[in-house]
Amino acid sequence: MLSLLNDTLSPVDQCGCGDTGYLTSRTLPIALDHGAGKVINVPVYSCGSSMCDEYRIPSAVASRLDELAEEMEAKGILSMAFSWGASPEDTLGYQDSLSQGFIWKFQNRSYEDARVLFVIDGDTLVLQSKLDPTEYYLLKRLEESKEGVFFSFSKFIEEDEELTYEKYIVLEPSFQKELGVVKMEEVEDMLREEFGEICD
Repeated sequence: MLSLLNDTLSPVDQCGCGDTGYLTSRTLPIALDHGAGKVINVPVYSCGSSMCDEYRIPSAVASRLDELAEEMEAKGILSMAFSWGASPEDTLGYQDSLSQGFIWKFQNRSYEDARVLFVIDGDTLVLQSKLDPTEYYLLKRLEESKEGVFFSFSKFIEEDEELTYEKYIVLEPSFQKELGVVKMEEVEDMLREEFGEICD
């Protein structure tokens, strides 16, 4: 199942509205013989727009939901967390895609005081300050831990105000001031606190 999973769950696909969708998770209702149930943390593709409540369920996830529904009916329960198998380790395969999807959705995002320049390998964001274009910020995913997905947030100075992906790879800033470590669920709020509201 995991090899199929790696082929099937790309971090970026299509939202139910037809726009670009990023892999995320949400709680979905599920009809059961013994009542209305729900499955928690189901991987879906969503564009992330506040104006859109659409999403798309990947086909591998849809078939797994059918299996979970049968399991819930057999046990007579109304709520269950999504997983790919009996043990939590079986579910780790899609955690990487989930966190990559989370990062990709920031591509081209602009805040009042900073803009996202580019995304690297679905695990790092490079932002540039609008107030001082020589100030750059990195949000980089750390190794997975039992407590969840964490990112380091750091800052570096570079005189080149036109930093591109190619220049960054050559530069690979060695002097970075770490500003903190933040849990994935708190990244959105942290970026707003640091750089202001999202601009269109």
